[in-house]
Amino acid sequence: MSTLQFPTRLPADLLVELGELTGIRWNSWELEPIICEAIRRYMHPPAAPAREQTSTTSDAGYQWKQVYLPDGTRLRASFGGQPHFATVTGTEIKSGDLALTPSGFANLYGSGNRNAWKAVWLRFPGNEQWVLADVCRAKQKAAIARLFGGADDVAAD
Repeated sequence: MSTLQFPTRLPADLLVELGELTGIRWNSWELEPIICEAIRRYMHPPAAPAREQTSTTSDAGYQWKQVYLPDGTRLRASFGGQPHFATVTGTEIKSGDLALTPSGFANLYGSGNRNAWKAVWLRFPGNEQWVLADVCRAKQKAAIARLFGGADDVAAD
């Protein structure tokens, strides 16, 4: 490899920052290979790691008004202090052998007048966080409003 000998000017604050990052003083010749490698990586960035594709990717899921629950979404509701669970399987919400609507699940063990948006928590595939269905609905309504030019009034359900 040939080396061209000509001065290159770099801002002192950039060299100080690089020195702090590497632990090498900014006025040291030891920074040269680090600077060269940074330039090479800028010109030829490493390939992004291939995203893992699952063979079970599908469009199956349950459409609950504005909120889409993809296949594998978990639902949780508590009845008398006991948690109960359901799962979106294909295009149905299943609790055991029962296929239910979100309202049916919310009222499965209750008095029959629970609001599913306020009683059901959701955990989407690949996510460990449980989110109240009503929060998902509010976020989706806001996204829909932005999509249509920030309309303040999205049709109520």
